[in-house]
Amino acid sequence: MKYGNASGDLASPQTNDNRACLTITRRALLGGTAFALGSLALHASAMAAPAAATPEQFLALSKLANDRAELSDVTSKRILDALSEDATLAAGLAALVGLMGGAKSAAELKAAAAAAGQDKTLTAVISAWYTGTITTAKGPVVVAYKDALMYRSTEDGLVVPTYCNKGPMWWRDTLPPGVTRTPINSPEVL
Repeated sequence: MKYGNASGDLASPQTNDNRACLTITRRALLGGTAFALGSLALHASAMAAPAAATPEQFLALSKLANDRAELSDVTSKRILDALSEDATLAAGLAALVGLMGGAKSAAELKAAAAAAGQDKTLTAVISAWYTGTITTAKGPVVVAYKDALMYRSTEDGLVVPTYCNKGPMWWRDTLPPGVTRTPINSPEVL
């Protein structure tokens, strides 16, 4: 094929103007490849990773999983923060939030979590609410003491176990009518 230059074809060494626009340096090639691969990896990880559970979603999940309507917002946020430190649990929480829409009871949520392979994550959530502690990579974390659900069943007759024989934070309560001072321990405990 002839194009009107002296040599006649495009790939000829005499056509310097065509070769100049096709020249690429090794640095430009490596930089462009690294940028393209980095962008592809970021895009793939963003598409593969589910969105993290929001505090509102986690509280709704906790209420459904524990079958309780009266759970603390503050404790819920603490549990979510502690569980989210583990990437596997964070992904599991996002998956449980997705399963929550089809479940109407705690039993249905448990069955859906077991079918999806998220039963350990659901157990971690329920365990955190009942014991008030979470085992993380950094060690155990206490997220609730007095508000742990395991003390709710006996709260009408027993105080939360503590070194104070009148229960935790007993000095904040007002004295009963007719009592003018706090009782003295007898025998005295050091």
